[in-house]
Amino acid sequence: MLKTKVKAGNITNLSDARYCAGMGVDWLGFPIGVIDPKKFTEITSWVSGPQFVLELGAGEIPETATHYPVSILQIALEQLNESKSLTNRSFIITLSLADWYENKLQLITNKDRIFGLLITIGHSQSTDHASFKEIAEHFEVLVNLDSCPYSLNEILDFTIAGVNVSGNQELRPGLKDYKDLAVVLEQLECD
Repeated sequence: MLKTKVKAGNITNLSDARYCAGMGVDWLGFPIGVIDPKKFTEITSWVSGPQFVLELGAGEIPETATHYPVSILQIALEQLNESKSLTNRSFIITLSLADWYENKLQLITNKDRIFGLLITIGHSQSTDHASFKEIAEHFEVLVNLDSCPYSLNEILDFTIAGVNVSGNQELRPGLKDYKDLAVVLEQLECD
């Protein structure tokens, strides 16, 4: 069991997928630009427990997004209007904290299609508990730990549903360094 919900994103290999699933993460995110539908099926057929998320890059939503058997797509805020053509899917919207304040009306209007928000905090952004409390009144909030200026313990004090960590490339098939993932996931393990 982990102290908070965890989405492990940028999963590109079976080693990361199995490690994260074994550690009890809630979601595994697969980048569409790296993982084709065949490789997605190969990896996910060996993993049970987490829900699967298809991570779309910025730009147009590719037609191939419908070829993945997932119910959650991770998209950029700019793709929200374009996503209306994707039915029976919910969305994790990636945005910065500043984007929330500039676009909260649009986000709240689309609340029925949004599963949650993945917030990135920049080094120059001042963040307070009230910001996350306000967002959490409307959405599940995940904080992206990549280049986050706060420690994990500081992040856990915010009103959030969980955190996002990122996998990395295998050195070669079956040979993997879990150091970065292990540091976060081991800190999140319940005693």
